Amino acid sequence: MTKEEPRPRNGLFRHETLKDYLPWILMAAVFAWMTFQLWFVGRIWWCELDSPIYLVTFDAWSSHTSQHLFDPYALTHLLHGFLFLWGANLLFRGKIAFSWLLLVCVFGEAVWEVIENSPSIIERYRANTASLDYFGDSIANSIGDVASCVLGFIAAYKLRFWKSLAVFVLIELFLIFTIRDSLLINIVMLLWPIEAIKVWQTGA
Repeated sequence: MTKEEPRPRNGLFRHETLKDYLPWILMAAVFAWMTFQLWFVGRIWWCELDSPIYLVTFDAWSSHTSQHLFDPYALTHLLHGFLFLWGANLLFRGKIAFSWLLLVCVFGEAVWEVIENSPSIIERYRANTASLDYFGDSIANSIGDVASCVLGFIAAYKLRFWKSLAVFVLIELFLIFTIRDSLLINIVMLLWPIEAIKVWQTGA
């Protein structure tokens, strides 16, 4: 009688190895690094305005924007995830596992959050966009922005290119018609400020 062979493990964790866990561990480390960097440069943890604590603010032009976990600009960070996936597909052409691609997305967005909250970029936002009262994100808001980017990355992965492109355009149009801003407008105003757009955004 031969010894019974162990049954292969089925389900989600069938091939668990340290390599499988590594990208998720590194993502947690990236979140911790970003949080420390933002705290180190003096970012506050949460909105300091005299108001009840809530997770979402829907007014894009109030002083609560960028101070709570989510705000209308979370949609632009959602679209960051779309761009990260499209770029990763062009660069790696499906040769890298999803978890490692997601790690690249998380790292890229975390780096942007640290750069975005540097004094030079904050001042550029204030000088070249309609965000005259912008003084940087809270740490909670930066965490929410990275989470939004991750959701966008996953959504674009599930939708594939053409459907995700359609969703990208719809979200851009929604933001333009509701808050007079969008991801593409934001990029333009940071790199090549156009006074006419700034006047339109402020309603002058």
